[in-house]
Amino acid sequence: SFFLITAVLAMVSCKERPVGPEPETFDKEAMLLQIGGSVIQPAYADWKAKTEALRTAYVGFDVEKSEENFLNLREKFLAAYEAWQACSVFELGPAADQNLRLLMNTFPTDTAQMEANLASGSYDLGAAANSDARGFPAIDYLLFGRGNSAETAADLSSAANFSLRYLDDNIQIMFNGANVVSEDWNDYLTEFKTNTASSVGSPISVLVNEINFEFELFKNARIGIPLGKKTLGVTQVAKLEAYYSDDSKTMALANLSGIKSAFTGGTGLGLDDYLDAIDAQYNGQKLSEAIIDGFEKIETELAN
Repeated sequence: SFFLITAVLAMVSCKERPVGPEPETFDKEAMLLQIGGSVIQPAYADWKAKTEALRTAYVGFDVEKSEENFLNLREKFLAAYEAWQACSVFELGPAADQNLRLLMNTFPTDTAQMEANLASGSYDLGAAANSDARGFPAIDYLLFGRGNSAETAADLSSAANFSLRYLDDNIQIMFNGANVVSEDWNDYLTEFKTNTASSVGSPISVLVNEINFEFELFKNARIGIPLGKKTLGVTQVAKLEAYYSDDSKTMALANLSGIKSAFTGGTGLGLDDYLDAIDAQYNGQKLSEAIIDGFEKIETELAN
């Protein structure tokens, strides 16, 4: 299934070898409006809301460092992390301006770099050296990777180190990113939906390329590398996304669902309908069906 989806998505993005004539009746603006207004904007709105809830949970823990508030902080973090997965594929427009994917979710975490930052209290989370010592993976380590829940809560409660400040700084990066991109999409949607060209740099071209790119991350970073597919079968479990919270499968399924929605337009007009309009075929069946069948097979196998 991995090979199938990669192959057919690559076919979609290859403009030098069109799979059929451009349909005169297909409404590409309606497709882009559906994807932008009914898939992308709601995904960012949900992530923004979950990030705001995470920030509120952090403030609650900062005020009263109880076990209940700590467990609530963990819960709200995982909810925000899962919500992010639906946004990760859309590295275009406002998200590309912010370099959002790199900023939010470069994994695995460089724990040595994080520990150096925590020991010194002097760090710049915007620096390239901290690209894998910030964002969701960094918080995953802070909340789940430095001992059991009681030890971690005590560590965050201690005034003798910088753990709580580091957590706050990372949550603030997310809070700012979610707010900026979510708000900017309100203006960008008009530009996104009205540029219906298929040339390089157009929304359709960039969207297809980002679907390809995100699927490659899913295939390799989330699944293949931890399974040892790049290291002669030697597994590298610590390279899993959400490794410390042990929530990797949840994140992978949410990410795959986000990629699938980017392709199908959710429940409305999407790239699958565009492929149908140009009668794109793959091994004797509709190309769109081959891609969707591949997604569904992966979802089933991963869920098991």
